[in-house]
Order: sequence, then structure tokens, then C-alpha cells
Amino acid sequence: MTEVDLQDGGAATDPAPDRPSVLRRYRWWALGLVVALVATAVVVQQRGDARAADRLAVLAQVPGVLAPLDAHVAARWTLPADQASVVYGRPVAGVLLGGSSGADGFHLQGVEAASGRLLWRTPVDVPNDETLWSWCRPVTSSSGTPLAVCTAGPDAPAALIALSSRTVWTVDPTTGTVLTSRRVRGNSTILVTDDQLLMTSGTVDGDWDVTSVDPSDGGARWSYRLPRGQRGTGQVQPQLLDAGSGRVLASMAGQASVLDRSGRALTTLSTDPGTWWVALRSGAQIGRGSSAGTGPRSVLLLPDLTTVAVSEQPVAVTIDDGSAPDVLLTRSEDGSALVARSVTTGGALWRAALEVRSTIVVQGSVYVGTSTGIVALDAGTGAVRWTRDLDRPVETLSTDGDDLVTVVPPTSLAAYSRLDGAPAWDVDLSTADLPTQVASVALSAGVPHPLVWGTDGSVVVVGRATAGTG
Repeated sequence: MTEVDLQDGGAATDPAPDRPSVLRRYRWWALGLVVALVATAVVVQQRGDARAADRLAVLAQVPGVLAPLDAHVAARWTLPADQASVVYGRPVAGVLLGGSSGADGFHLQGVEAASGRLLWRTPVDVPNDETLWSWCRPVTSSSGTPLAVCTAGPDAPAALIALSSRTVWTVDPTTGTVLTSRRVRGNSTILVTDDQLLMTSGTVDGDWDVTSVDPSDGGARWSYRLPRGQRGTGQVQPQLLDAGSGRVLASMAGQASVLDRSGRALTTLSTDPGTWWVALRSGAQIGRGSSAGTGPRSVLLLPDLTTVAVSEQPVAVTIDDGSAPDVLLTRSEDGSALVARSVTTGGALWRAALEVRSTIVVQGSVYVGTSTGIVALDAGTGAVRWTRDLDRPVETLSTDGDDLVTVVPPTSLAAYSRLDGAPAWDVDLSTADLPTQVASVALSAGVPHPLVWGTDGSVVVVGRATAGTG
């Protein structure tokens, strides 16, 4: 600017007859400035788009997060009723696994998660009473190979389960080859973590052992005998819980031990008889028990193994991207408030008067489905970012990164902007062009697309329509 002032203020001894206008004199400079501003805006936009794409790519790896979705949906693939149960599990090496019984016996089966194509079907031997339910979980072998652990057992009252048996298999997810098979009692607890397969077994003296098994060959890695708890509590089998960071919480009849990856007890707790433990976010757990005359009582177990007595219940966070790692979430004993506590001290950080029906944590925000709508809160402070009143309970809440997606029973989906809660789109899937009569709609952590259950028991996986899907 100073240079311009000097140039205009200089005396001219021989003024030119045709003095150019300011616009003419600076037109090239002005044009260059416009071009530079446009180029800068384009670069900023590209960088913003790239950052947004990066955020969505990171979120896409979080279990339960949906692929990009809108009101224009079409069938991606369909599974018949005898294969439909695989959608409840998490994929292993791109394969969904499950079990199914039929006239030709019980089979484990693998379905390609991207296409719904049946890859393999492996017959396995089970007694007749073991054909009613099954599940499969991913596990990584000591060599880093992705495997699946599957089990099948009876669907019966606890007293009958204790007298029956169940089978546990380790399976190669890509071929269906059974690597190991083991028969255990019906009341044996099975836990599969990222890299461990753990089982409990009772002794003739009434004690219980926890054994870590190599999923590749079935060999025992270590065994730990649980401290003898109170007798006569009615608990027929121990509880095993993945406590994160390679730890396992084992509990039976008022005694709980936290074991490290080698089976060493890091701490042992005495709790109320029948205490049941639930994993919270950020590596914390909450135990719920009761004593005569006192009613329900809870204890928080923090990652540093300290405990804090609280009067709260667990909150199920169905999608958690790990943001705000210093915050754990519970709800008040009467269910009228969401409570945030420090994962370091257990102290209360904030409290929001909400009747919680569903909860997800994404990029520093807590999104809560309530009895009447959706509320977005700052995870660190509890400040309300926005509220969307819907005059209906929100029992199921998910996201595709841009929008929050809810199920509107029985057959619809509705989405709201994650930024401000504004309605984004909605669709009634009973009116969509699908290969089945729609009975209900659901979301599953194992499949990044909505699930449409048919009246015939089949399941249709739907996604955003493209030129190839309608």
C-alpha cells in the first residue's frame, strides 16, 4: 500500500495526454488477485474434502458404522433363512460365519461379507440337543492368522444346560476347515478376545478353572483356579469378560479376578453374591449386585484396578470410535439421567437428565436416543449441542459418518444430520423393490448396511442404490 501511495503522489513534469483510469491501470493486478483467491478457495475446499474423506475412512473401520446411505436404497444381497444367522456375527477375513441345523444335520457356513455369496458349508457332529443356537467370533492366532471360534449349545433352562454339553470349534474362515474341536460341559463359559480363547471348567470339589487355549491347535497356554466364592448363590457358571488390553475379568459367586494375558491375577475383588459385570468404554467395568436389605449396588472397576462405589447402571455404547477416552458413561439407578465419569478417578464429570434408550460416541460427541428423540452432547463437558424432538423413542441409533440413522419400527429408517440434528432423509422399506415381504428392519455391528428381515425368515442387506443396483 505504501508503494502505491508513493507512485500516485509523485510530481509529473510532462503529464501524458491520456491518463489511464485506475481500473485500466490495475486490471491485470485485480484479475490476478481474483485468480489467486479462486485458486486458494479450491485448494481449501480440496483440503477440507480430503479431511472429511479421511474422517469417514477412519469411522468406516469402527464396528457398527454404516456405509454411506440415503433414501434411495436397493438390495445388495439376500440370504435364505438357513443362512441368515451369519449377519449377527463380526466378519473374519471378510467372511461372515454361523451355524445352521437342518434335515441333513448341523453345518458351519461362511458367507462373503461383501457379496452374500456362500463360500463354504462344513458338516460337524453335534448331539441332537446342540442344534438350537450357535455363534462365531474372530480371534487371531499367535502367528497373526485370522481365525474364527464357533460354538453350538442347547437352548434350555440353566439347570438343564449344566447337565448337557456343547462343542467349540476353531475354523479357518476362508476355507471352512475345522482346525480344532473340543467338547465341554453345557455350563462351561466361553470367551473369545482379540487373541485368546478362554474356557471355564468345574472340578469335582466345586471349584472352577479358567483355561486359555491356543486357537490354532487347542493346546492349553495357562490355567487359573478361581477363588472359592460363596456357595448357594444360584450362579451355575462363572462369568468371563473381556476387560481390554489383554485382560480378562473372571467372576463367580462374589469373587472376581482380573487376569493378564499370561493368566496372572492382577487383583482379586470380593463383591456382593451374584454380581454381574458389564464392560464400559475406555477399559472400565461396572459390577451390579445386591445384598439383603440394601437393594442393587454397583462398583466401578477402573483401568488402574481401583474401585469406586456408585449408584448407577451400565450404558450400552453400541458405536464407539474411541474419542474422549477419558470419559466413561453410566446412567442413574432410576434410569432418568446419563452420567459421565472420569476413567482415571471415577469422579463424576457431568450429568444430563435424559431417559437413555441408545447411545453412540463419535468424534467427541455423545449421541443419545431418548424416549422422545435424539440429543447430542459434548463428551467432555456434557454441553448440549442440539436436540431433535421426534415424539417417539429411539431404541436403535447408528451413523454413516454424516448422518445419524435410526430405525422407525417396524419397517422404516430415518436419518438426521450429525451436525445439527436436521432431518436428512427417511424411507419406508416395505415400499422398496426388495425380493421379500418386509417384516422388520434392523442394524447389526457385523454388517455395515441395514438388514431387512423377510416374513419367510430371509434377510436382505440393503444399501445406497447405484446404477447397477437400481
